[in-house]
Amino acid sequence: MLEGSSNRAGRIGQNVSAIRKRRGLTLEGLAELSSVSRASISALENGSDNPRVQTLWNLADALGVDFGTLIGDSRDESVLDEDGASVRLIDRQTSPKIIEAYLLEFPAGATRNARPHVSGVQEHVVVLAGELLTGPTEGPSLLTSGQSVSFTADVPHLYSAGRTRTRAIVTVVYPRLEHGARPDQELNWPRTQADWREVFSLMDRAAIEVQNGVGIDTKRFHLPAQIPHDKAVSELRSKVANLPHHPTVRHFVLTEGNPGILSLYRTPQMSPLPAAAGSLKGTLADRCRKLAALATAGSGTCDLDRIQHVVCGTSSLMESSLAAEALTRHGRPTVPLGVGTMEQCGKPDEADTRRLFEARIDVDAYEAFELIHPAHARQMLALAGYLPGTEGLRILDVGTGPGLPLAMLRELRPDLQALAVDPSEVAFRHLTRRFAVDPAVEIRQTSITEMDPVDRGFEVAISVGASHHMDTSTFLAAIRNHLRDDGRLLVADEMICAFSDREQRQAALIRHHLWYILDTLVEVPKGAHKGDIQIAKRLAQALPEAQGMVYAQRGEAALRRIRDLYEEVMEIDRPRQPSHPLAVFSRFHLLELQALIAGFDYEIEQKTHVARFKALARANGFEIRHHHRIYATDGDGLEDAGTHLLVLEAV
Repeated sequence: MLEGSSNRAGRIGQNVSAIRKRRGLTLEGLAELSSVSRASISALENGSDNPRVQTLWNLADALGVDFGTLIGDSRDESVLDEDGASVRLIDRQTSPKIIEAYLLEFPAGATRNARPHVSGVQEHVVVLAGELLTGPTEGPSLLTSGQSVSFTADVPHLYSAGRTRTRAIVTVVYPRLEHGARPDQELNWPRTQADWREVFSLMDRAAIEVQNGVGIDTKRFHLPAQIPHDKAVSELRSKVANLPHHPTVRHFVLTEGNPGILSLYRTPQMSPLPAAAGSLKGTLADRCRKLAALATAGSGTCDLDRIQHVVCGTSSLMESSLAAEALTRHGRPTVPLGVGTMEQCGKPDEADTRRLFEARIDVDAYEAFELIHPAHARQMLALAGYLPGTEGLRILDVGTGPGLPLAMLRELRPDLQALAVDPSEVAFRHLTRRFAVDPAVEIRQTSITEMDPVDRGFEVAISVGASHHMDTSTFLAAIRNHLRDDGRLLVADEMICAFSDREQRQAALIRHHLWYILDTLVEVPKGAHKGDIQIAKRLAQALPEAQGMVYAQRGEAALRRIRDLYEEVMEIDRPRQPSHPLAVFSRFHLLELQALIAGFDYEIEQKTHVARFKALARANGFEIRHHHRIYATDGDGLEDAGTHLLVLEAV
């Protein structure tokens, strides 16, 4: 319990609630990460429970904050357990490193097993009285009065008192966070044209190394005192913009600290559409195929003004989206028809213990801005080509969400009938609004795992962007139960590079999601709301650095950087509706960060890799008939990260 008054417990509960919500975690998500029950966390946040020491340590580690932040930074703040063990914060510094000192008092025989802290945390323990067994669980040290030990505390560790009451000072030293990509070369600022030519020569060499397998090159410049930082950054941007185009190397100007240039390998994003897309009939399908081809056409080969006219002149979501994507990829960022207006359809209920999409993702924003997502319309054009040509075909759409993919599919195949299934209350409201006058679409607010199979089963089921929001194996098994034998399941979804542990998965998630953002970075012009301008600027400053960190094998630093950035930009005041069409891009980027952070916690966002998805599909009664990588993010292989289309057959 907390010494003093119950007000302290209330303050700590408020801290836990605020940090959890800032992190985007649900109660269930924090419970899983911390091994503290949902009920205990809820009681703590409501101020109706006095937490134990171990509970608070577990919550602090799960939330990624130090213990002092959780209990409020107050000197002499103390937590007392029922058995008499107590921890009192006696000192704290925050610069250049966070260092906290605690007075630990344990009754005879008391033991506490501590979870690993974040990577790099060090603990120094000095015993003042009694004896204490402490250190890594696999090799602790027995200390008596006056003795001390230091150890790395990013592994399981323990504190166990001997036969008498024990007092010790425990100092926790958190690693200093290094922001920014470490340079491969540190150069003096070029003063002459000859100096710049030398820099360009180094950049040419770096591009060759990066494209041939190094993957990353970073150069930083030391500025003389008389050159302002902003002026140097502006000049660097001008120079980088005039570098020769390289199809597989992207250059970013680094603005934090000493200015620099980051060069990253970028796998080609798009290939021609699957041949099956050619089977679609109708003039709209013909126009859409031509627009999709323009997205992969060479620079300077397209009439951009004509494509711009298509964006504004069509009534088709699919056609407008494909045209806007072609323009964006050719250097003219464009927003499709009808994108950018948010409809308020509800907020998640924290009392609902179901894992619904809206618990971690803003569904209203998703509905408003998701068409900006690279290849969002392109995947639907590819998917439509694998639908049987049966007139009046009735399909099962699993995890329909707000309904944009189904709406595009209905444009290409007006004869289609669909049963749209989604458990989300917010998505259900969007679906009801979108298909209010469309009798061909039946909507059910339910999970595919809870729906009773129809008598004969469906000939075709589709799922777009939904398979990674639930248990993948359960998802596949449930759909198989609703398909007839030889029925077809078409899955369009994002998948990441292969991984075999959590650290690899986190790095793969970062590389995957950040390329969707970095491929669509735009500058929001003056005249827009200052919040929209500021968000776009901060993302453009920080995210290339974060991508550089993960490419340089500093995934943990990148993860913390992204979490901090997300909390920072979400605090920026901005209008509910984007104040300029180009601000729609940064609103999409916020959604992508939301999904990435939910993926860090593996809550709602539960991406796998293609090889594992195929294995799970076979285990649940499917064979893989076709596979296409519609948009590539990370890695060169067919089964690497990106937006994928898989055609499965029930066997």
